[in-house]
Amino acid sequence: MRVRVLEWVDLEASVQWRSFRQAVEILRRRGNQVFVLVGPFNEHMLTEAGLGQYRAIKTGIEAWLKGQDLPHWVPEVLPSELYPDASHPFAEGYERLARELATHPFFK
Repeated sequence: MRVRVLEWVDLEASVQWRSFRQAVEILRRRGNQVFVLVGPFNEHMLTEAGLGQYRAIKTGIEAWLKGQDLPHWVPEVLPSELYPDASHPFAEGYERLARELATHPFFK
């Protein structure tokens, strides 16, 4: 059921996105290994318009991560029953993500 109307900020105008990129640069410059998990987010709660905007932002994030050669994972959206709200899965959802994440080559 798509019920949430959210106003999304364009990535290039986002203070949080700019700060995130700066933090990644600092961490890498200091020799840290960085891995980025994008999500989870309950896409089931979004309107069609909001879903399109969210997916465009997520695509932009993934493109930047690839362009920076940053190890990352963008998991498939969890089933709606595994979320109590827009951005926090129940324990079962986190467990599922953790099991899948553990198989990522970065962690081998």
